[in-house]
Amino acid sequence: MPLLLALWSAPVATLAAVAVNAATDVESGWPGPLGWVQAHPWRWTAGLTAVAALTTFLTYLWQLRMEHTNNANEPAGADGGAPALVVSGGTAGVAGLVSGGTVTVNQQNVAQQHVVQHIHPSPPTQFAPGLLGMTVNLPGRNPDFSGREDLRCEVERILGAGPVAVVAVQGMGGIGKTQLALELAHRGWAVGRYEVAWWVRAESALTIAEDLAALAPGLGVPVVADQERVVTGVRAALTKRNDWLLVFDNAPDAAGVRDWLPAGPGHVLITSRSLDWSGLAVSLRVDLFTPEESSTYLRQRTGETGPTVAELAQALGHLPLALAQAAAYMERHGRLSVQRYLALYRDRRGAGDLLAEGLGGYPASVATTWLIHFEWLEQHAPAALQLLRLCSFLDPDDINLALLLSQPEVLAGDLAGDLKRACGSQFDWEQAAGALLGTALATRVGDDRVRVHRLVGEVTRHQLAEHGSDLPERWAGLAVDLLVQLTPERPWEPSAWPVMVDLASHVAAATDLAPAAANTATVLGRLGQYLEIRAEYAAARAHQQRALAIEEAVHGADHPEVARTLGNLGNVEQNLGNLAAARAHQQRALTIEEAAYGPDHPDIAQTLTNLGIVEEQLGDLAAARAHQQRALTIEEAAYGPDHPDIAQTLTNLGIVERQLGDLAAARAHQQRALTIKEAAYGPDHPQVAITLSNLGIVEYQLGDLTAARAHLQRALAIFEAFHGPDHPHVAGTLTNLGVVERQLASEQD
Repeated sequence: MPLLLALWSAPVATLAAVAVNAATDVESGWPGPLGWVQAHPWRWTAGLTAVAALTTFLTYLWQLRMEHTNNANEPAGADGGAPALVVSGGTAGVAGLVSGGTVTVNQQNVAQQHVVQHIHPSPPTQFAPGLLGMTVNLPGRNPDFSGREDLRCEVERILGAGPVAVVAVQGMGGIGKTQLALELAHRGWAVGRYEVAWWVRAESALTIAEDLAALAPGLGVPVVADQERVVTGVRAALTKRNDWLLVFDNAPDAAGVRDWLPAGPGHVLITSRSLDWSGLAVSLRVDLFTPEESSTYLRQRTGETGPTVAELAQALGHLPLALAQAAAYMERHGRLSVQRYLALYRDRRGAGDLLAEGLGGYPASVATTWLIHFEWLEQHAPAALQLLRLCSFLDPDDINLALLLSQPEVLAGDLAGDLKRACGSQFDWEQAAGALLGTALATRVGDDRVRVHRLVGEVTRHQLAEHGSDLPERWAGLAVDLLVQLTPERPWEPSAWPVMVDLASHVAAATDLAPAAANTATVLGRLGQYLEIRAEYAAARAHQQRALAIEEAVHGADHPEVARTLGNLGNVEQNLGNLAAARAHQQRALTIEEAAYGPDHPDIAQTLTNLGIVEEQLGDLAAARAHQQRALTIEEAAYGPDHPDIAQTLTNLGIVERQLGDLAAARAHQQRALTIKEAAYGPDHPQVAITLSNLGIVEYQLGDLTAARAHLQRALAIFEAFHGPDHPHVAGTLTNLGVVERQLASEQD
């Protein structure tokens, strides 16, 4: 568009020049500097054209900025980028080479168990939306925001006093902390104060890491498999610029965000219910609306100006969230009058008072306001009410409805029968979602994604308890059952990562609310396996430990389910470097499985493989070889000679035998593993590259440098195609290849 307008401006300027000269008496000179214009009409034409083109282009940029600012008032979709995933590296090599990597077996809480690959693809690069390098992921701007002028100015003053400014906006739920932070962020970006305006869900380390890693592409930080490395790169990039704002929304306390804050001359805004921010941030308390702010807000939303507006504002306790819900109800019901809504409110005030007793200090207006919504939904849109109840047991910030409702057969008929029937077609569940969104109890953040305010979820759970003492537990169990169906059985597989990104925070939230549900241990184990692949080992260990405690309480100490979780916990301990604990867990798992299955069950083979890896890392190579050999014998008897699981064990056995100095046996095992993997996966799979790397190391130690170079070159090509140029396994293979190339060069000299 700017180029087109610039091209049009050129003939316009030319015609203007010709017309002026034609209409001017050439013999009579123009006065002053205009004489140069008269003498050089074409230079004047060229200059005018350039000025016109530049003006047009700048106008176009201004229009784009205004369009983006206006679009910010529309509900924004949640960032769909999958987080970068982290994979542990190989063990130390010999003779100057980096090890090709061992293959760890990851056990599942299901009958079948599978091998997890140690090499994983980096997720595709996701570029954040923005203009000319600007990076912004702010949720949609609230067009109904009002009030808070003094507080907004105070926050802006503190941030502007920098160069480094951290402000914590704190107060109880429903007070408007998030809306204030969102308005400040949108205003700062709209006026050009910030080139980077980034929203971070701060309720857990899991969501903080995901959201900070998603900022990497916009800052030019390479997206690699190591998420911790990506986040470190993001923080380092921010220290070199001063045009950024990070909003950490709903931080539990100062300790929860302290280690994530970047240094450097930027701005950080934190919202939290916690009161103690000393030593980290300037703390500003958000209080209830003033009576004037409450009345102004209701007048703007309802269009009414009578005395009942102030009366309703007072009845609602001047709590912004309660005011917003009341206004939404009136708008949805054909611009219901304030007086009529006030009558509805007073009719239910007694029930609201009772419900509010369990809400920990919130005014009764909160509960009463929602009771009105609950009753309407129960009568007119029961599927929407059941959807709200289900969402109240999940992480409220980003709920993917299309994914959540993709397994309707799990929904219990006596609890969620209407919702189950609504899932029969997309139109029907969209109708249910629309009814819920129309109450403003939930807000849309994308085509299929919604957000539920935490206080709404809390009130919903309390309201369930009023209907029946066992209902909260049953709904929590239903949420966990649904998550078991939705989470992949092989969460370590790259194909499972996008789903696990969507579900990880929901699993954490639902299992906290359903500690005794039958499937809690299963879904915790899957979350632990996923976090292990992402190298979030501390969190993975916590989930596996919790799963183990549940299974021991339910099944006893010697059940096979306990053995599986012990194996998974042992893998995490191994990655954390706690090899003694890892060996103890694997040995206990082996004892349980041998007692339950006998000595030759395939599950035992996988535990033997994991135990062998730990023994190898502990330096007990004889024990490691014995375990790998026994695992190989069991697998060959169970699967035949060409199963992919056998290839994994052969790779691990070959690594041990190389370290023992039995290079001929090591080469034979790696070659056989390569043949099996190529047949199972094809010639260009990362599993093939793992074995090629290990085979290349063996060939190097055997002195066959030409073969070593060929294997390593082929492994490098596969790794680069699968991971990109910046993956640690690419670097390791390059190092090995460099050693071989130098040796070849020295021999040729």
